[in-house]
This record gives sequence, C-alpha cells and structure tokens, in this order.
Amino acid sequence: MNPTIAFQTNQNVTLEFLPASIGDRILAFLLDSLIMGAWVLLGSLLIGKLIGGKIMDSNLTISLYLLFIALPVMFYSLLSEVFMNGQSIGKKVLGLRVVRVDGTPTTISDYLLRWLLRLVDVWVLSGMIGLVTMAIFSGQRLGDRAAKTAVVKLRAPVKLGDLLPTQNEYPDYEVTFPQALLLSDRDITTIRKVIRKTQQHHTFDLLAQTAEQVKQVTSIQTDLDDWVFLNTLVQDHTVLAVREGV
Repeated sequence: MNPTIAFQTNQNVTLEFLPASIGDRILAFLLDSLIMGAWVLLGSLLIGKLIGGKIMDSNLTISLYLLFIALPVMFYSLLSEVFMNGQSIGKKVLGLRVVRVDGTPTTISDYLLRWLLRLVDVWVLSGMIGLVTMAIFSGQRLGDRAAKTAVVKLRAPVKLGDLLPTQNEYPDYEVTFPQALLLSDRDITTIRKVIRKTQQHHTFDLLAQTAEQVKQVTSIQTDLDDWVFLNTLVQDHTVLAVREGV
C-alpha cells in the first residue's frame, strides 16, 4: 500500500494525495531538461544568425546569451512553479504538482526556497543528494523538507476493476440519497470534476455552489458538509446505477 499525504484544510476537509514516485520526479526532470535544452539550442541558433559574420562587441554577445539563454534556463523551474500553480511543463505532463503538506496554499517563498536548494539536491553529486533524501523522506528532497512541501500525483492510478463494477460489488452499501438517480451521468461527471478541482485548487466556493444547485434539483435536505455530501451522492449514484443495471 502506497503511503498518502493527508492534510486538513481551513474548511475542515481532509484531502489525501499520493506522493509522486522517484521515477515520476526523474521523468518530469528529464522532460523539463529537454525543454531547456531545446531553448538553449534555439536561442544559440537565433543569436548566431543575428550576429552572423558581423563583428560585434564581445560584451554585447555575452549579454545576449545571458539575457535570452542563461537566465531563462536558470529561473525556469522557479518561474514555472510560480506561474503554473506548482507545476512545470514536465510535472504537468505527468500530472504532478507541488503542494504544502499542511494544506495551506503554496507561496512564492516556498517555491523560492525549493529553487535555491535545487542546486544542492539536483546538481551537486549529479543529483545523488536529491535521490537519497527522496528515498528517505517519502519523495521529499531537501528543498521540499525546508519549504514543507511535497510533489504529489493529481491523478490516482485507475485499475480495470474500478471501471467494471458488478452488481454484487456493493452488497453491504447503504444508500444515503436515493434521489441520486434523479441526476444524469453527465451531472455526475460534472460533480466529479468539481470535486477534483476543489481537491487540487481549493475552490470551495465552487463546491458550495454546486452542492446548493444539486440540492435544489434533487430536493435533498442535509446538514452534511458540502464535500462529504457531494462525494456521498456520487457514490450513491454509482451503487444505484449498478444495482438497477442502468
């Protein structure tokens, strides 16, 4: 059983994430490295074409390389995580994100601390320090430990059995909201997306609006927390659909 990272938000909702594996982290790093390598190659070609056979001030040439090649590569990981909500392109492709382990929103200072310690984690001893600390601390490198962050999976692995429920799969499950069948599969898909977005981005206002709209459509009256209500409703719909062969 893979360990999960669980934390309670300010709205008293417990969220669980699966830590990114070392393999996921390495693959994301390689993808980002390919992107940076392509940028260096393209930038060098463009600057070379700009210079051409002209005699230019060596200081100007160095400045061009520094401004358009070195600095973007140097700050790539920091700027990506700041402006892409904890993701680089490599992390986004693999469905990974940086989050704080206490459930609070990740700040620029968190990303900055991770970036500063990246020099030790990734580049010293060819990344061995980062690999060792990730192996010891459940996927956290030194930068994560210092910033109190972790890189997690946004998409849980799906098994074939999860996609093919049987009528006997929920023999002891007690349905809380039989009105769940008033909702279409499309409605349930939308609710799942809202739940997933809330888990990833803490969009609790959207969660509350969705819960209120569902209650109006189904005439359900409940004091359950919006998070618990919608998750229960989705599960009820799945069980009822299986039992009735919908």
